[in-house]
Amino acid sequence: MTISINPIPIWLDCDTGHDDAVAILLAACSPYFNLLGVSASYGNAPIECTVENTLSILTAIGKYKDVNVYEGAARPWVQAPKFAQDIHGLSGLDGSALLPVPQIKASSGNYKTAIKDAILKNKGKISMVSIGPLTTIATVLKEYPYLKEHIKYISIMGGGFEEGNRNANGSAEFNFWLDADAARYVLTDPEINYKCILATLDLTHKAIATKDIQKQILGTGSSKVRNLYHELFLFFAATYKTTQGFDYGPPVHDPLALITLLHFYGMASEEIDLRYSRMDVEVITETNDDEGKVYCIEQHEITSGKGVIAVSDMNFEFFWEQLLLALTAAEETSTIEVQQNDYKLKTEVI
Repeated sequence: MTISINPIPIWLDCDTGHDDAVAILLAACSPYFNLLGVSASYGNAPIECTVENTLSILTAIGKYKDVNVYEGAARPWVQAPKFAQDIHGLSGLDGSALLPVPQIKASSGNYKTAIKDAILKNKGKISMVSIGPLTTIATVLKEYPYLKEHIKYISIMGGGFEEGNRNANGSAEFNFWLDADAARYVLTDPEINYKCILATLDLTHKAIATKDIQKQILGTGSSKVRNLYHELFLFFAATYKTTQGFDYGPPVHDPLALITLLHFYGMASEEIDLRYSRMDVEVITETNDDEGKVYCIEQHEITSGKGVIAVSDMNFEFFWEQLLLALTAAEETSTIEVQQNDYKLKTEVI
């Protein structure tokens, strides 16, 4: 049984790689979300790649006319930019020749102004969804601090308390490691941190796209958009196995920052079965072997309204069901379901 809720107005900030592509699918094709805008920052690849990837995915799923895409932050606040091309390939979205050439260009507008306007037009209702480094969102909040009171939630894929995959000690998660200063700014600010929902590695490492899930993504094999996502999953699975030892499939991190929002907007608790705690956290910003690590400094009662919301578990059957439903919806709108000579494909996989 699926409980109806009003579509959640969201702004998506991404660094489009493979799991970001799945999050974009969910944000644009699920009836649970009203995607108001997208900003693409550096992260999994340089910004020129992540913007291109974002536009290409929106073209593939036929949503390129429905949402504006902006160039987000191009680099971290303090440190030099780092990328995850060992996981996502040189383009940030390697693995499929079915990715179409974008039918639109990124908006010429400034991302800070666009996000500010979206928040002010949706006061008290809009949530920010951050699935890359927190640089873009933190920059907006730093420049326009009065916006904090008008944001309902900031749902973040980032961090890890028991799990890590970056820095010398393997104690940090990639997004926080990229810009620990921006992560710390958001998560330690008492004016906004109690609105932050964390989908950490402790949660996302349970969202494994097994071979069975990959078969469900592919379906009968007759759908080009399903083939596109299946090929992206295969590439992602191969790099995760090689670089991080995930033998049964890759963890699909980023869509969890969307799914967790449903609980806080009224989804029946038994439907999503979200498990979470509240806590004050700290993020290590010093350039040392634990740079980017997040850790708890004080636990709070769930009902206290204090501290960040750290999600630890949920009903993953519901999670996969929602992704598959979004993919089915995308088959109806996709631009790549037409005959091949009616659209232009990217013919090279970098």
